[in-house]
Amino acid sequence: MSIINKILGEIMKNKKQEFNKKAFLKALEDMGNEKGISTDAIVNIIKESFQVAITKKLEDEDRIFNKTKGNKGLNKIKLNDALVRCEVDLKLGTIDIYHQKRVVNDDDIQDDFIEIGLSEAQQIDPNLKLGDYYETPVDFNDFTISDVNRFKASFLQKISKAEKDALLETYNGRIGEIVSGVVEKADKHSVIVNLGRTTATLYSKDLIGNETFKAGDTIKVYIKGIGKDDKKGGNLINISRSCPEFLAKLFENEIHEIYDHTVIIKGIARIPGVRSKVSVYSNDPNVDASGACIGANGNRIQAIVSQLGNSKEGSREKIDVITDKPNLGLYLEECLKPGVMLGAKIDLQNKEAIVVTQDGTNQAAIGLRGSNVNLAKQLCGLNTLRIIDETTAREENLNYKTIEEFTIEARQEEKRKYREESLKQHQEALSKKSQVNTNEVSFVDKDDYEDELIDDEMINSTSEETAKEVETINKDEESLEDNVASKNTIKPVEEVKISNETPVVETKPIKKEPVYEQTEVKTTTTLESLEKSLEEEKEKQKEKEMNRNKKKKNHSKEDRNSDDNNKKEIQKMAVYTDEELADLDDDFEDDYDDEDDYSEYDSDSFYEDK
Repeated sequence: MSIINKILGEIMKNKKQEFNKKAFLKALEDMGNEKGISTDAIVNIIKESFQVAITKKLEDEDRIFNKTKGNKGLNKIKLNDALVRCEVDLKLGTIDIYHQKRVVNDDDIQDDFIEIGLSEAQQIDPNLKLGDYYETPVDFNDFTISDVNRFKASFLQKISKAEKDALLETYNGRIGEIVSGVVEKADKHSVIVNLGRTTATLYSKDLIGNETFKAGDTIKVYIKGIGKDDKKGGNLINISRSCPEFLAKLFENEIHEIYDHTVIIKGIARIPGVRSKVSVYSNDPNVDASGACIGANGNRIQAIVSQLGNSKEGSREKIDVITDKPNLGLYLEECLKPGVMLGAKIDLQNKEAIVVTQDGTNQAAIGLRGSNVNLAKQLCGLNTLRIIDETTAREENLNYKTIEEFTIEARQEEKRKYREESLKQHQEALSKKSQVNTNEVSFVDKDDYEDELIDDEMINSTSEETAKEVETINKDEESLEDNVASKNTIKPVEEVKISNETPVVETKPIKKEPVYEQTEVKTTTTLESLEKSLEEEKEKQKEKEMNRNKKKKNHSKEDRNSDDNNKKEIQKMAVYTDEELADLDDDFEDDYDDEDDYSEYDSDSFYEDK
């Protein structure tokens, strides 16, 4: 700045319109690096400043008044109407300034300050015509000290504005980020923060609770936006530490799962310096959203809390991390913890809710000065949230839904969404398949029926698991296999004969050569009947598997029992040596030889007294 001012001052002081090119270019480069302004922008500022100085000079000479001189009632020509052209040639090192007048008809001249007659202009330059500009060079010898000061004032003002615009452009790309700065000045009303090339002010509403700073402290701030209103003397850069976005950015910087979007912050409700609630959910079923934010032994959440203000430990802001729930009743239960919620009556249309809590936990649900219930109301998007205990609910005969009913409702909603998503995926798959095989199968549009219809190909492709179960059932029941095979095929069928006795489907063997015949497959199976039939088949299959398992278990038990009996019998058998076996044989033979002849006992004389 001082170098350029010195060069320009010397130009005007010595009444020269030439300058030292090297020194001037070096000064432009230094200023551009210092202020963040391009060389071309600085050159344009020099041109504009000369135009302002020349126009003011002409005004002082009373040449911007109307022709009628001395009549104060006539309007004065505006400075913007003065036509001044300035050219700065960096290669030649020259500055040329011209006062321009527009060429008009002699009878149409209204102000000779900005207009010249055609006849007068052609006397000077015959090549001029209507609409051209006649230029008169401005001599630097006519410059006064007042003109030089006007030039400098305009130059400094425009340079300052260009610097602010450059800063705005730089920080405009950093909106929504946390930057570090140094405190320049602090009092009870505000804190002035130096962000490098500019400063910004933190007002009391932008601070966290009762935190205090002193000059030289390092501070983190969140850039909320950029303002260009210089009339009120306000900040160009709006910064804050109390906004919910500041807390969200701290979570992103400290927790890797949030940074890589594995865990998403659904919403933040905050009372700066008192309490905050952060609602999160996980895109990965294997990642616990709340656990990832809290960390082992709470180390992650403590690292965030330590950056929220510099008050005493006991008065620092508390953070509750809760898991987002699609069901509003279950979400209210999470938001109102540590209170124990039993149920709620919710009016979605008016965004009102009455929550019934367990006796003795009413105050915990409300929180200190109503902080807990106010944060819950913000997160849930409710206009009114009333907390009552179970006793009060009985006294008022309040009809409300219990937590169990909300849980059942949430499960049903999940099933519905799952069915819709599955059906959508299958329809997309079928549409892609039909586009590839347009010459093989044509499906019936489901709009032709009152109920939603699903073709058999969709039934077979519901899922791989269902297809396996249906295939197993078809193997066990041969009759069912024939019927299903004939209905579910999408290959061309030449002839179908139906008798009055038993429905029989006759199909001819499929030839290996290409078949060009198109067959339209129709079905009147609805989604509800399909799901019902699949559920029944699953139940039958489960019963069969259970019976098979029971039989297998019984057989295995019998085998084990027989093995045990055999083992017991084997254990009872005596073990003899060869010599002992031989002795036993001899004894047996002797016993046989010594056997008495019982015939003599048959005679009556044997029993007579001897």
